[in-house]
Amino acid sequence: MGNEIVKYNNDFNNQALRNFSSEELNLLVTFFHKLKEKGTDVIEYSFYELKKLIMLEKNMTVKEFTNTIMNVNKKLLSLNYTYRENNTIVQMAIFKTFKINLDEQILMISLNEDFRFLLNDFNKEWTRFELEEFVNLKSSYVKEFYRRMKQFRKTGFWRCSIDEFRYLMDIPENYKITNIDTRVLKPIMRELGEKYNLKIEKKYGFSGGRGRSRVTGFEFKFSTEKKVDIVAVTEKEDNNNSIPLSKPRKPKKKEETRVVSERKSRIIEAVPKQEKEKTLREIIGNMPSLRWGEYDKNDFYHNFRVYPKHMREWIKEINEGESAFDNKEDLKKPHRIINGEIIINQSKNGDKYRRQIFDKVAPCIHTRNDQMASQNTVHPIDNRVFSIMPNYS
Repeated sequence: MGNEIVKYNNDFNNQALRNFSSEELNLLVTFFHKLKEKGTDVIEYSFYELKKLIMLEKNMTVKEFTNTIMNVNKKLLSLNYTYRENNTIVQMAIFKTFKINLDEQILMISLNEDFRFLLNDFNKEWTRFELEEFVNLKSSYVKEFYRRMKQFRKTGFWRCSIDEFRYLMDIPENYKITNIDTRVLKPIMRELGEKYNLKIEKKYGFSGGRGRSRVTGFEFKFSTEKKVDIVAVTEKEDNNNSIPLSKPRKPKKKEETRVVSERKSRIIEAVPKQEKEKTLREIIGNMPSLRWGEYDKNDFYHNFRVYPKHMREWIKEINEGESAFDNKEDLKKPHRIINGEIIINQSKNGDKYRRQIFDKVAPCIHTRNDQMASQNTVHPIDNRVFSIMPNYS
């Protein structure tokens, strides 16, 4: 296998791939590799080529391999990949063409026009990794973590709540944190820990009932993508030389050392100088607007963590001062769907999801302001939480 590159829009990382086996995940990303930057053209795969790319070691019959291929599309169809457009809920298949010629042992596949952006729009928000490295990973949990890790390959940092992690990794609801440690985190560390210098830190908070501390999320730190690696991959990518894989870094300014006399260092200001409270507009009004997943090219800290895509529908129509629970439709209120029934989350999070007001005093920024459900830090205009930068303003 050559240096085959898989690349797709980051939106696909918000989709949990339910019940996909390791082999099925290998096939799916192989499809993505082949369809990359091909628009909606129909692409042909021979069974021999597919088996070679996913390094299939099992001696499968044609029928068994055909069933494996069909299972990938069947499971994608069951996902109900959903998005909203002009107040319309759209559910459809990612692939428009998915045909198998058993006589010639060929798969014919093409993208649905509505999902062209997934494999063709690489201006800003995209995930990239080597197909061979992905295929060599053993556990499906490791593969799913690897995809998200590669989304944040330039920052080397990914933070998520425990609920988001469970959803994205498709972790069974009955798994306790000890099960997650043993069956999810340990395999991830075993396969990726040493190579990527991966560090996993649990974040703790207090539960409502007895006030006991519990795991509320994770912080993952790992090696960033090296410039040498980027250059090597860029030379081998087809038709991608015009797309920069990383932004050139500005030379660091020399650190300024401030000398304070011994006399001044002993001065203690018992009563700080009082200042007039500032409105939110005075604090962040001059910061540029951010689109989904964007960060300010002039200030790395002016960015926000991408949250599950369906949450955008909860906040995009509310005005300043309104909460997502003020929406008229239940589907636009923060909710879960259990056994086909919409369960509104108001009893637990009724004071959250509120859009702040530009011309009022700025709210107090608490910990976890990056998590949509945790704080009242929805931006007055943008459909997102506050970026990191307002904390330092």
